[in-house]
Amino acid sequence: AAYGNCGSRAVVLGMSKILFATDLGDAGESAFSFLLPLADALRAKIWLLHVEHIPATEIQVSGGMLEEVMQHRHKAALEGLYQLKMEIAEYAFQNNTIIESDHILSSGLVAEEIVHAADNLHPDFIVVGAGMNKGFPAFISGDIATTLIKKSHTTLLIVPQKEELPSKGKIVFATGWDKGDDLVIQQLAAYARQLQEELVVLHIDQSDAEKTNALRDYMQTNFASEMEHGKVALVISSNEDITEGIAAYVRNNGVRILAAGHHHHRFELFHRHIAAGLAHAVDVPLMVFQV
Repeated sequence: AAYGNCGSRAVVLGMSKILFATDLGDAGESAFSFLLPLADALRAKIWLLHVEHIPATEIQVSGGMLEEVMQHRHKAALEGLYQLKMEIAEYAFQNNTIIESDHILSSGLVAEEIVHAADNLHPDFIVVGAGMNKGFPAFISGDIATTLIKKSHTTLLIVPQKEELPSKGKIVFATGWDKGDDLVIQQLAAYARQLQEELVVLHIDQSDAEKTNALRDYMQTNFASEMEHGKVALVISSNEDITEGIAAYVRNNGVRILAAGHHHHRFELFHRHIAAGLAHAVDVPLMVFQV
């Protein structure tokens, strides 16, 4: 992988970082626009990543021809990355702020290169754009998203391709209240404070009183003050279909980001397929935490 101006030396532990993986095409435009105010509010450095994918058919091309093609792609990709960096600088100038940025240009299998970059950089999360006008379905069922959700240890933010995405709204965490969800709530509470948004912890009750009561107790013990002042809310709803219950809440409540956990250790439908299920049901940015 080829790093930008500062190279890997720019990696500083403890510094907020967001990795934006882009194909430099239309699919990433909505994600990029959504990312800028997010990075500003979170005081995060943006790492731009573009992967030059080499299809197997092109490997058959004679060495000299392939090298020429790759040189052309490399030049075009660098120009695209520098253009994005200029747009970041322009946004920062217009909003009287500072957003640091750098880039990585690599070649190989896209999902694997994204995972590799995330493992090296340790970003707060990865941002990717959905590839179809309808939002998630075509993208989420593809190899890239599937691989990222299954193999990456990093939180993933998937942004649908829409002309307008909410710049304000609730941060909603859909939880089945399982191991690790408390840490996700703490992280999202920190994001919500920085974004000056309300955090809603949404639990779809399926007649499991023990879990519901445990979640209530946790929230009251840890977020009583925030709940009293309207900064954090616990919403418990009943629906036989968990995904539809979450989607119904999202449709009716002005959501900026929907978050969910991908539980590697669980086997129920809710935990194994929540990302894909929600991706088909909602058209707001979806943040998937690896739990």
